[in-house]
Amino acid sequence: MSTIRKLPLLGMILILAPLSAQAVFYKWVDENGVTQYTQSPPPSGGYQEMSSPPPPASTSEQQPAATASPQQDSTSAPAKTPSPDPQMQAKRQHALEQNCQIARQNLDLLENHARLRVKAADGSLRVMSEQEKQAKLEETRKMLDENCR
Repeated sequence: MSTIRKLPLLGMILILAPLSAQAVFYKWVDENGVTQYTQSPPPSGGYQEMSSPPPPASTSEQQPAATASPQQDSTSAPAKTPSPDPQMQAKRQHALEQNCQIARQNLDLLENHARLRVKAADGSLRVMSEQEKQAKLEETRKMLDENCR
């Protein structure tokens, strides 16, 4: 079969492949009252046939929807956002401060030490190359600029 004749067949396969990718699964409750999800129906019967949800839309399609602001009627009240939990907010702030402190220590090490040893994948220690050191310096400075005061 020539390549030109194979192209329409390949196109049909590519078009129909996503349709066959939706899996069917079964939801049922066992004798202990636990809900089970399986790819094959239970032997005892009493199940609900379900199919997997469609894949999420691509990120390029989601971007405009996320940035678009909803049209609000002048008579409708503005949407209220739930107030953040003060305890959770304090924990986040504390974690951010700790991360900034660690990043500052890392920056100090990178700037003030000529030879730094790092652990290799096999567990042995090796000296960090100058290129690796410069990349880490740039990455650390960027993180500090974006997340720390």
